[in-house]
Amino acid sequence: MAGRVTEHRVTLNKKPRKRLETLVRRRSREHFMVERARIVLLSADGFEIHEISSQLSVDRQVVRRWVKRYMTAGFDGLADRPRSGRPPEIEHHVWQKLATVVVQAPEKFGWALARWSVRALAEFLVRRFGWDVSRSSISRFLRSMALKPHRVRYWLNPSDPDFDAKAAKICKLYISPPAGTTVLCVDEKPGVQALRRTRTARPMGRGKPARLEFEYERKGTRNIFAAFNVRDGRVLLWVTPDRTTPMVLSFLDHIVRHYRRGPIVIITDNISTRTGEAAAAWLDKHPRVRFVFTPTHGSWLNQVEIWFGILTRSALRHRSFANVSELAAAIYKFGKHWNNVLRRPFEWTYSGRVQMRYNFWDAALVGLQHHLPPNQTLQLMAEQLGRPSPIGRSATRSGWPRSNPPR
Repeated sequence: MAGRVTEHRVTLNKKPRKRLETLVRRRSREHFMVERARIVLLSADGFEIHEISSQLSVDRQVVRRWVKRYMTAGFDGLADRPRSGRPPEIEHHVWQKLATVVVQAPEKFGWALARWSVRALAEFLVRRFGWDVSRSSISRFLRSMALKPHRVRYWLNPSDPDFDAKAAKICKLYISPPAGTTVLCVDEKPGVQALRRTRTARPMGRGKPARLEFEYERKGTRNIFAAFNVRDGRVLLWVTPDRTTPMVLSFLDHIVRHYRRGPIVIITDNISTRTGEAAAAWLDKHPRVRFVFTPTHGSWLNQVEIWFGILTRSALRHRSFANVSELAAAIYKFGKHWNNVLRRPFEWTYSGRVQMRYNFWDAALVGLQHHLPPNQTLQLMAEQLGRPSPIGRSATRSGWPRSNPPR
């Protein structure tokens, strides 16, 4: 309860005042609740009704009503009372049961469905409970509860016990590559099809999209090897009939001939063509090259996968190729255009716990090694966590690509 009161004036002790002040400060509360809390606080500060009305630009009767409500019922009196109107046609226990059912698999209830639909839910409620609820009512309820049974997102739990350590090692190479070392992301894109459309495509017109013939003929497949330079975004390409171990070793020879000086670090998948005896023998002959393997189910850490997506969207999708030679020519042409015009390094902005752990403690170590003041060390650590720093500065991250390649 509020405490001692006089006519149309509230006297607050410490606890009720703190609760009202917290309500006023919250941004997520409804405006009308904040306004009512301010009325009570001003009344407790000694302001008269006409003064509160003038200060908050509300009617005096409104001020008097909420002061009386608070004097009578305390904090709970500031909420709206139940309003009159037509009672709901569908009782609350129906919606409670629906919310319980929709989050479970239909098979649990003996329905041979992979997931629920609005039509299936309506039929289920009729057959199981005898409740006739329209599909539109069910749809509105699901939207109000932000439940989307028709949507599914895939999730893969990493099985590599050293996933965090391997991912952190790769992130460190992206964020701060060793000086004088060439860091390359290498992978292949197998099974790229040369599809010949049976009819000529029609160009787009005003208000009409371009028309692409759906029927096609398969003219063969090709494999694409690519090496993406983390520093400058340059890409080395080689289109081959397959991705066997001899092809992989030939592409590695091509990389070594192109980058003649300095150590080379190659980030790649841990498949047999990279981890087998032939690859180990090749590494023994080239001591300045070393492999850094992505963890199991961690191929998304390889930046060349991003570039393969750009290649597919920009040069291969919605195209027609008469044979595999035309396909290879298109791939090489886009690779040349990328290196001469579009070439940019990718700004690595992955902010998961792996990179956070590495950056956070590295920032702390930098502060200790350089004898920085405590406030500057805290600022570095807060920026790496992506949170506002203790001295009022916010961390910012720029997206890719960079406006200018690093020199």
